[in-house]
Amino acid sequence: MDVGVVVNNVATAAAVADAITTGMPLIERRLTVAGSGIAEPKNLLVRIGTTFEEVVQFCGGINGAVEKVISGGPMMGMAQFTLKAPVIKGTTGILVFRRGENPYPNELHCIRCANCMKVCPAFLMPMMIHAYSFKGNYDAAQKYRAMDCIECGCCSYGCPSKIPLLQSIIAAKNRINAKRQTQK
Repeated sequence: MDVGVVVNNVATAAAVADAITTGMPLIERRLTVAGSGIAEPKNLLVRIGTTFEEVVQFCGGINGAVEKVISGGPMMGMAQFTLKAPVIKGTTGILVFRRGENPYPNELHCIRCANCMKVCPAFLMPMMIHAYSFKGNYDAAQKYRAMDCIECGCCSYGCPSKIPLLQSIIAAKNRINAKRQTQK
């Protein structure tokens, strides 16, 4: 928006077209329900507001003891603490992992390999933003352009130390935005 460009995915463009041509607002979302914790993985068209629990039940229920539920995909998705969460306009998938299959192993110390920098499509320094975010120095994180992060998850995915870089960057962005709101 800052440079006068709006980038949308296909689902958003289709929803805008539907709203303009038919007057129908966005009331349903296509999403993938998958993972080892789902009895019958499926791609579905789901009404917004439907709980994750109802969607999982439609897919045959839980398969085994669940350890993690992710709203979205494996790279950009966010862990959920309950299946009572509703499907919203940004929900693209529900991933359910069984106990012992944690997709995010314990992190190690940063080895300064710069893989996160190499894969970042926004040409950021994720390890620096992470370090400042971890220390609570959000002004420094902002100087390293934390707000320019597009939250693709490539940095976390490519990190051999399995550091949750994206989560730290999102935390920094949230704190920076909160500070901006209080200054208004």
